[in-house]
Amino acid sequence: MMKRRRITANLVLVSILAFALAAPSFASVTPAGQTQRFPWAPELPCNLNPARPQGLHPGALQAMQMIGVAHRITQAMNNTSARRNVHQTDGTLNGHAYSGAVDISVRCLTAAQIKMLLSRLADVGFAAWYRKDGQDDWSGPPHIHAVWAGCNLKPVLQRQVESWIDGRNGLGGDQPYQFWQATTAMKDKVRTLYRMFN
Repeated sequence: MMKRRRITANLVLVSILAFALAAPSFASVTPAGQTQRFPWAPELPCNLNPARPQGLHPGALQAMQMIGVAHRITQAMNNTSARRNVHQTDGTLNGHAYSGAVDISVRCLTAAQIKMLLSRLADVGFAAWYRKDGQDDWSGPPHIHAVWAGCNLKPVLQRQVESWIDGRNGLGGDQPYQFWQATTAMKDKVRTLYRMFN
């Protein structure tokens, strides 16, 4: 059992490293040689609530840290029985329960910046959607809902990842997602990671 956990943990780390090397750098260099951070970076001014990453799969948290967005986590594991809650436990790793689902604050970000963030999330293995009230069949507060493909997922999250790969909204009606679409290369990366674990 211990050997299997070690192998699983190693596979997670290898998959994160592979995605990190394949993804574009999280910072770009301006002509003057200065580093320019993306608009969601932690050092940029925005009045965010404290991050709540508790229960997020450690590989997913590490991937979010790599692209500088972990400080925007508003919800990871949540085992309440609320009707639309998909953040319940997916499994255990080293004796700790985890969820592969995570919500991210979009406060202080424009629509174009949110699309850029969705691309970066896909680069590191997340199927992610911008949820905005009245758009793409969503009703509720605005946020990004993301599912990390690099771990064993419960059936509802498996359906969401498959819906994202198909260009759909990941909700009950499974309608085409209108706000943004991942490139074929992004979908292939997420699909490959997903199939390693599901």
